[in-house]
Amino acid sequence: MLALWQACNRSRSLLISHFASYYLRFDITREDQVRLSPSILRDFLSFTLFGLPGQRYQMIERQGSLSNMHREISREKIGVAQDVMKQLFVSLGREVRSQLCAFIAGDLSYFLAHNEMREHSASGEMVRGSDIDIIIILSESLPDDIQGRIDGEMMALKNFYLRHPKHRHEIDFICKRKSVMERQFQYSDIHDKIASKIAYESMFLGGSLTLYMEVRDAMTRTGVDQLIEADFAHALKDRKHAMKALLDAPGDAIDAETRSLFYFSQERVEFS
Repeated sequence: MLALWQACNRSRSLLISHFASYYLRFDITREDQVRLSPSILRDFLSFTLFGLPGQRYQMIERQGSLSNMHREISREKIGVAQDVMKQLFVSLGREVRSQLCAFIAGDLSYFLAHNEMREHSASGEMVRGSDIDIIIILSESLPDDIQGRIDGEMMALKNFYLRHPKHRHEIDFICKRKSVMERQFQYSDIHDKIASKIAYESMFLGGSLTLYMEVRDAMTRTGVDQLIEADFAHALKDRKHAMKALLDAPGDAIDAETRSLFYFSQERVEFS
């Protein structure tokens, strides 16, 4: 795959167009260093068009249709997340709903979701493409038994959507207090950094918009949004350096650090 990527990008006879949005990840294979997602390889396989001279307009048209495809898949999965939250909200009642908010993160928040079947690592079930990441934030005034109830009902919904043949969606979720979320904005360890990044890229899903905006305001007040943007700039610099090294050097002369930026990565902990 690396040799094919090099051949396509070194060619003077090909037009190249990228249409992904890039976001930050913390890579377990590189001791939790920052990197950009999609990886260079996934960007090449899923979000890059190659064309011949004279095909520029066809490429623009095709790029639009592919971008719309990923957007529609993302919208469909966001719709699933909304259905999940509606079922939860009906069960909890209006008073509880006013004291919590939910947001969505990951591929869906950048409209980069895909539907290719893959194996769910924990259960072995086949699931449809990108997972659905839901974070639920609770006000401090809600009793602990409400949090336990939410965890239980979300787990039941997770199992239903995972195994039902009509759905086959992987839903990941975490339920935590607003004070826990704000403490994580200290950006002190890898778990705090990932939690902060998820909040930074989040899209409001339901519940109290006021509570959600308080979380967003806390990011600005603590300055964690600037730290995330600085990490993104660092990851972008590494990406550019890696791509140049991958293009300039023969395959057997590329160091392991640069090579790792080409392939897919695994983030250590999505939720905490």
